[in-house]
Amino acid sequence: MSADVILKDVNKVYPNGFHAVYDFNIEIQKGEFIVLAGPSGCGKSTTLRMVAGLEEISSGELIINGKKVNNVAPKDRDIAMVFQNYALYAHMTVYHNMAFSLTIRKVDPVEIHARVMKAAEILGLVPYLNRKPKQLSGGQRQRVAVGRAIVRDPVVFLLDEPLSNLDAKLRGSMRKELMQLHERLNATFIYVTHDQIEALTLATRIVVMKDGYVQQIATPKEMFDNPENLFVAGFIGTPPMNFFQGSIDENGEYFVHESTGMKFKLTAHQQEIIGNYIGKRVTMATRAEYIYIDDAHLADNKESTFEMNIDYVEYLGAYNLLYGNFGDEQIISKVYSREVIEAKNTKLCLDMNNVHFFDIETTKRIR
Repeated sequence: MSADVILKDVNKVYPNGFHAVYDFNIEIQKGEFIVLAGPSGCGKSTTLRMVAGLEEISSGELIINGKKVNNVAPKDRDIAMVFQNYALYAHMTVYHNMAFSLTIRKVDPVEIHARVMKAAEILGLVPYLNRKPKQLSGGQRQRVAVGRAIVRDPVVFLLDEPLSNLDAKLRGSMRKELMQLHERLNATFIYVTHDQIEALTLATRIVVMKDGYVQQIATPKEMFDNPENLFVAGFIGTPPMNFFQGSIDENGEYFVHESTGMKFKLTAHQQEIIGNYIGKRVTMATRAEYIYIDDAHLADNKESTFEMNIDYVEYLGAYNLLYGNFGDEQIISKVYSREVIEAKNTKLCLDMNNVHFFDIETTKRIR
């Protein structure tokens, strides 16, 4: 399988000295759906704009379809970009918006018509081809913007937060449409979002960024199950991971919680990997779904049981989210139960087979 896009040690430094992207490296294979995710200002949109040619690369190499394109104009990079604000021509019909880029390239009109009609059929836009953008809903306008990219038949589709202007229900349906479109076209997508739900549902691989640095590149499952560091652990997943501050006891058998003194028994595997941290402070982390309240789990996890003051409960249909405090930390438990939970001080337990430990200084997961 050949790589459609390669970024080698790509950096972006602005004239004022601000370093927006540091040493970005990735090989994107043909047909992948790569999602660049992270908080505002992390460098994800800047990276996308460098691939598009809208930002100059300060150093490093960008290779698209086997050719170095650092100094190639955007129109000659064989890419198509879908923007957050649709960027449609208000005075043109849907048909002419989709055809415009081909028209200015003087593509044969018969070929233009065939490409526009094919894209319109894929996106369900045939009934709207004679309408103008103001006569369309937000979701329909977004589909027109995607259709305008499809007709160019590019090597790479670049999408910069294309769903952020849509309401929650429409975002959900458009995510599904984008997934189906990607499968149908078998094209390479690079997609920017700050929404980690979009990242988990759409990506074949996620690139999480923070302060211009790549934190981890992995499949959604690998990133969810094995976050590389504390930032990724806190960013990926809803609700976010729970963090417990503490230390490993002198025998390397227990994690001792810092503010309560409670002890949690380590598994045999954890005792093996934690050997260099005996007597040292570490961060223990677990997801909300691995903190249990039912009697069966409490009986099976007697050496990882603790009591939590519950502040409030969010009822979400099939499950409840319990918010409370354990020592100095806020803890969230995802409980699959329809029972009414009223007790302020409640006994819970951790599944120690599903906890991670992180080095406090480096913030990296202890392997």
